[in-house]
Amino acid sequence: MTHEKITFFTEGGTSRGMGHLIRCYALYEELKRLHYNVSFYLDSDIDFTYKFNDIKYFKWKDFSLDDTYDIVFIDSYLAPLNIYHIIMKNSKLTVYIDDYGRLEYPSGLIVNFAPDAEKLFFQKKSKKNTYLLGLKYIPIRKEFINAKSNKKEKQLFIILGGTDKANLSMDICDALKEIDIKKVIVTAEKELATKLSKFSNTTILYKPDDVILAQNMSQSSIAISTASMSLYELSFLEIPTLLFATSKNQEIGIQQLINNSMAVASINHKEDLWKKELQTKINIILKTNPKASPKIDGQGIQRIVKTSIRLLS
Repeated sequence: MTHEKITFFTEGGTSRGMGHLIRCYALYEELKRLHYNVSFYLDSDIDFTYKFNDIKYFKWKDFSLDDTYDIVFIDSYLAPLNIYHIIMKNSKLTVYIDDYGRLEYPSGLIVNFAPDAEKLFFQKKSKKNTYLLGLKYIPIRKEFINAKSNKKEKQLFIILGGTDKANLSMDICDALKEIDIKKVIVTAEKELATKLSKFSNTTILYKPDDVILAQNMSQSSIAISTASMSLYELSFLEIPTLLFATSKNQEIGIQQLINNSMAVASINHKEDLWKKELQTKINIILKTNPKASPKIDGQGIQRIVKTSIRLLS
């Protein structure tokens, strides 16, 4: 084990989903594989031990930091700016994982994976920061990289984030029940899994491990996803995807994702006739068979880790 001491602070849960957790944990696993002394802290109202090992739980509202670290990664929509300053003062390098230029970050490394990150959020850069911006830094989990060569089937893959925050699963399956295609839908909610089982020609993946998740995703010919980390994995696997935005940050970024061929279209579930629009767009995709544009090479984790270690030295 190397002597460098590294930690992560992030969040997830019922209303916050799993996106922050998934991308941070992918980086954590790579650092652990490289034998760094690394730990992981999560603010959550859900116990994720069924899927993620070695997590320590905390609350932003009770945050304090007595230890010092070589590198701290922080990924949050909720942590106030003063916490960022506390972390910066207790680390040699702080890595800020960002989605939409949320804060004026203290000195350190800013990582934003958005396709148009530089144009939309970081036209003006601070000399105190280093920036890793754009799709080349997307952290793709190893299970999805290993599954890329799988043969596609006529299958619709539905994944609405780690938690279905907008309660769309049942409505989507009901709207698509007359469309003749095998459907696979992912959920981490046991009661919802039971309700979804009433739909014919539909496979329910309840709390799947990453290998099963990647295998089913990679074999699909079309997908429905939120504008979350799942979309980037679908794009890496070159699967045409229809998007739903279920949070403010997703709404901000949805058009750039379509403009950069990460998705073929989007649905606004707040519109009265969204189910009819969903049926129409799925049928169009099935008929036209659009090709996803491969813009993600799967090397984002290695680039972030390599840059972080280089800046530390």
